[in-house]
Amino acid sequence: MISDSQPTKTVALVDPLWVGHHPMYFSQFSAAFLRLGAFVIGLCPNPAEALAGARAAAEDSVPEVDKKLSTHHLPGGKRSWFGGRFEGDPLRTFQRWKRCADTLFEAEQKVGRKVDLVFFPYLDSYLRFLPLASVPHLTIDRPWSGLYLRNHHYRESPSPKKSLRLLAKGDALIRSPLCRGIGVLDERFVDPMQAYIGKPVHGFPDVTDFSLPEEPYVLAKEILRKASGRKVIGLIGMERRKGLLNLLRVAEKARELRLPWYFACAGRFERPEYSAEELATVDAIAAKIQSGEIDNVHLDLNAGRIPEESDFNSIFKTFDVAWAAYEGFEGSSGALGKAASFDIPCLATAGECIGHRIEGYRTGLTIPEGDSDRALEAIRRILEGRDWQDQPLHSEHARYRADHGTARLESLLKGFLNTA
Repeated sequence: MISDSQPTKTVALVDPLWVGHHPMYFSQFSAAFLRLGAFVIGLCPNPAEALAGARAAAEDSVPEVDKKLSTHHLPGGKRSWFGGRFEGDPLRTFQRWKRCADTLFEAEQKVGRKVDLVFFPYLDSYLRFLPLASVPHLTIDRPWSGLYLRNHHYRESPSPKKSLRLLAKGDALIRSPLCRGIGVLDERFVDPMQAYIGKPVHGFPDVTDFSLPEEPYVLAKEILRKASGRKVIGLIGMERRKGLLNLLRVAEKARELRLPWYFACAGRFERPEYSAEELATVDAIAAKIQSGEIDNVHLDLNAGRIPEESDFNSIFKTFDVAWAAYEGFEGSSGALGKAASFDIPCLATAGECIGHRIEGYRTGLTIPEGDSDRALEAIRRILEGRDWQDQPLHSEHARYRADHGTARLESLLKGFLNTA
């Protein structure tokens, strides 16, 4: 229920991106602030979806959500002038702040409230190539905070190259006197980041939605039917960085060995991310699946984005092993939270945030990046409940759920509210 331990404050949630898990994060943060007793103004590209998501996330814990939440359209930000390679550039990042300020002012006028705290669930979009601490004062002129996802440049040793990278990332903007501190999902670099920006940096939980639909999603039923009792190794979202190519290599090895496993690849296939040679390989596999020559893989290259988070979860729940063996990826992943919610072990790449957590919580096994032979053996061991030392793999899913749950998120957000 809503806390009445403090006067009601008004929080603006601001995110110019509405892809992938951005809607889910927006809903989770909306619900958390509502439970803390705040009035929430949501600014995003899809206000209707944001409102529906917040209602669902706050269901049973916040009465009369519509009286405490107002969502408004925020135009999405364009890619940089550097050939569209980056999220921003000095001009477009400043324009994001300006659009935020203008939309915020209009929303305040409509709801008759002045915002006490602006929170950016994806702060990265408001930093790139704009290392000027005066920008928040010149635009929103409100206390602010946010969640910073891509902070892995802090692993580098001091050097001229690192100094240039920090300027390009725009992190000096966080030194704004209006900033009340920030959160990061990858807790490994809190100390060097805090030393650079001179503001509190908190390791945030990677919260996730684990709701399920009343009836299993149609694709979840299809996967279980096709698996026909075989163990399911699953991946949702066929981006190249998620290791799809290696998963397909492992599936081929498993098929040659006649292992009773089924590999499920769901979500959208990001065709532009792959080379012509890689596309030819994937297309050939898809054709063999269609003809029946390959019977241990689900791969629909024409599938779109899974419409609802609960449908995503319904598919995820069919997995016996969640594939998290990402490649060239340093950050956190909500897949670990979903796996912990359903007590599903993970296969991950060693060395970065995901692998660090898998090893720390013993919620699966890690392998060298792209190693299909090691992946095959890891899956075998995970299904047998053994680690690399042949000891029982006692996964600490409950501890992961506690460390990355909504209670911890609310505790951190309450701290930001109290300083606004």
